[in-house]
Amino acid sequence: MARSKVRKLFSAERRLIEMRGQEIPGNSAGSGGNGDVVSVDQSQVLAAIRGLRKVIEEKVTPKMPDDLPEVSTLKEQLRDLRDHIEETKKEIASIRHPDETENRLTSAAIELGAIVDATEQATHRILNATEEIDELVDKLKERSSDVGANEMLDELSTKTIDILEACNFQDISGQRTTKVVKIINFLEQRILSMIDIWGADEFAEVEIERDALDGDAALLQGPQHEGQGIDQNDIDALFD
Repeated sequence: MARSKVRKLFSAERRLIEMRGQEIPGNSAGSGGNGDVVSVDQSQVLAAIRGLRKVIEEKVTPKMPDDLPEVSTLKEQLRDLRDHIEETKKEIASIRHPDETENRLTSAAIELGAIVDATEQATHRILNATEEIDELVDKLKERSSDVGANEMLDELSTKTIDILEACNFQDISGQRTTKVVKIINFLEQRILSMIDIWGADEFAEVEIERDALDGDAALLQGPQHEGQGIDQNDIDALFD
């Protein structure tokens, strides 16, 4: 009977055999001192290589099952992040939708500016009227010799001074309102920047919730700003 081809074991094969708890061929008492020579065939060599590869892969490749707590937590956080992004888009669209001509921030800034202008005009009228009253009081005091009447006129002059001092509110409120307008303009620029980052197309399908207006609320759009709406002369012309 022909003997099988013999070869020397590689160190990797010897290590695999040791890891399996098997005895290394050739180390037995009947080996005759040839512990490094063993009778094998090709199928055994291939099986040994496959086994060694499997052991190496198990040692090197980390296991990442989907049911790990860390993986589940990460997936949940990603879903929350996606939901927050969509909600942010919705809120931005409700303030400044790229496809709409109405701009709530710009409208708010315009309204505040109109308040400043109207307050300034009213304050100037109050100041002018108060100064005229004070001048009339001085003239009355020159013509009156009644002590009681002059005392009342002096008290009236004091009240006009109180009115003049109180009108200082307009300057302070105007400055504060102007700061608010600047903040609104800053927010508008930041929102426009975010829209540019995402792209206007991302807001095409975003639904905007509108406040339902019924009755007179749906008709009232005033007061109109200067240069807008119908002029009083146009209304008078309808009745001519």
